[in-house]
Amino acid sequence: MKIAPFLVSIVLSVPRALAVPTESITTSATLATSTASAPSCTASLITSLCSYPEPGPDFAVAIESGASCWDYCNAHPPCNFVIFSAGNPTTGTGTCWLYPGETFDASKGSSNCTNPSLSVYSEPVCTGGSATTTAGACAATATPSAIASVCGYPAPGDCFDDCAASTGASNCLSLCAKADSCSYVVFNPDNGSNSPYSSGNCWIYPNGTFNAGSVTACSGSPKQFVYDNLCPKPSTSSSSVSSSATERSSGTGTAGTTPSSTTSAAAGSTTSSNNSAPAGLSLTNPLAIGVAMLIWQAL
Repeated sequence: MKIAPFLVSIVLSVPRALAVPTESITTSATLATSTASAPSCTASLITSLCSYPEPGPDFAVAIESGASCWDYCNAHPPCNFVIFSAGNPTTGTGTCWLYPGETFDASKGSSNCTNPSLSVYSEPVCTGGSATTTAGACAATATPSAIASVCGYPAPGDCFDDCAASTGASNCLSLCAKADSCSYVVFNPDNGSNSPYSSGNCWIYPNGTFNAGSVTACSGSPKQFVYDNLCPKPSTSSSSVSSSATERSSGTGTAGTTPSSTTSAAAGSTTSSNNSAPAGLSLTNPLAIGVAMLIWQAL
């Protein structure tokens, strides 16, 4: 009966010991989900115009202000310049015009009017954040450069796994960079502007190289854009994986051996080895805890 107080102290200390790692995990999860603040952008006014060729419907966005237009330009690269078309002079709202892949051409615009409503701004300079369109992939996917613009290129052999809807060529390359294997991609625009910077279908080719001999003549503008994978995943060394697995299985002892305390703990012994705490006192050993609970109930 003298053993009872000792067992009681073990049993009562178990919940407190187990609560420590739980609290630590909760804290880590909270920190991992925190996000950076939104970017704050500024841009220089290039000129004010009365008219300029409007972009396609995919690149005209209702916006609450000129500053919001700068932020939108920053979040949707490439964006070399942006035009804010003023709508309501009272609220400041209007339309943000983007021209991805283009540079501003003053000769296309007109300033022959009393009150120019178009404000042309240079590429915005932003701080306190960054574009999120390619989060999780390497930076080279942000402003992809096509190695070919073609028509009639055949789809991948396994289109069930290697074909996916995409928000643009940048997103297509991001999918490629995250894939287990990707050599190059073909982006097929599925939008009114036939632009690689808007929605379409992404074809991923796990291996090989682009074959220019497999294309057909275009009846109009190109319908497919080809990109090499500039962000291949590094090959995993089998030796490093083996070494990591050995460390996890061995602890500080010899790989492949079972610590002597494992057997002694099941028997309720306090015998210990060099790499383990006394079995009778270990609160991280489920067998020891179970034995303590059974003895306590028996008492």
